[in-house]
Amino acid sequence: MTGTPELKEAGRRLASLALEKLQQDGALGVRQREHLRRALATAAAALGWDLIPGSKTDRMAAATKDVAKLADVGAHLLERDLADLLTEKKGEMLRLKKVAKSVQKLAADSDASYPAEVEYSHTARDGSGGLVTKTETLTLGDAGEALNAATTLEKRLEGFAKLRDQMLEELKHRQRQVGEMRHGLSSFVESSNGLVVEVLATLT
Repeated sequence: MTGTPELKEAGRRLASLALEKLQQDGALGVRQREHLRRALATAAAALGWDLIPGSKTDRMAAATKDVAKLADVGAHLLERDLADLLTEKKGEMLRLKKVAKSVQKLAADSDASYPAEVEYSHTARDGSGGLVTKTETLTLGDAGEALNAATTLEKRLEGFAKLRDQMLEELKHRQRQVGEMRHGLSSFVESSNGLVVEVLATLT
């Protein structure tokens, strides 16, 4: 029941809100509650809550069961995303060193053709101070530019490594939080019951 992209996104949103609630000491803001209501409405439309038979109690029980399944799927998706990102980050410095060496070889290759473009990704801080993965492209016009680019990249490696290490720690901390959130999903689902009732009411 959670195989469609729409439902997976709804599940991911539910799990993300459960994580935000944990990080905010058990409270969601007004905008977050609206995001939760929209995620529930998406689930209602995709899973046919308007067709659930039985009494209000029966319909509520069935809808709550759907929410629990979706949230669990979403939590699994968040865990997988973090595991993939950790794996990618662990190999980042090796890839950057290879890029620097490839640009050095390009500069030394008398048969190289220009202009040449070299793309690489590294950990950086965004405008708000958070850690992100940034992709840059070197546009090299000749061997001299390639040599300068390789030298500059070599000098930046130490700074990239420090930021990468910080991001690894943040990702590991987030993994621990997601694990904690997953253990408390049942209470999150229960706390969402009021909004489930509201969504069901719009379907009658």
